[in-house]
Amino acid sequence: DLSNSQYNGNEGSSKFNKYKNKGDTLELEDDAADKNMGGAWHIPTNDQIIELFNNTTTTWIEEDGIEGMTFTSKKDDSKSIFIPAAGVADNDSVCNIGKIGYLWSSMLSDKYDTHGMSLSFFVNCVFLSSYYRYLGMPVRGVIG
Repeated sequence: DLSNSQYNGNEGSSKFNKYKNKGDTLELEDDAADKNMGGAWHIPTNDQIIELFNNTTTTWIEEDGIEGMTFTSKKDDSKSIFIPAAGVADNDSVCNIGKIGYLWSSMLSDKYDTHGMSLSFFVNCVFLSSYYRYLGMPVRGVIG
């Protein structure tokens, strides 16, 4: 139940018990990638998301029946990652599977304490954005 979560923000920042300030960054103890993958894995920082955005070319593809975006390094085109267009979960439903992709960063928005920073994409567009923290969006673990 999201209404009892210390990280829920759909009713405003007064409901938060932790991460109350614009620009806050997740502590490792709350990092889903670290919890699930261990070792040096973590949710990308906002700087890492911006680096991906600025230093790659993008191509919308279908890989093994899954639609999403391939991000290819501008410096070394042999390096790329595929991020599925997994959609977003809100309440009891998941919307836009195969149409829109999201990727959380570990930083809260610097404008809205109820939002987290993310990378978003669809067929012909990739952009940096922020969304309500209560939304269920993918996490892609990184090392470094």
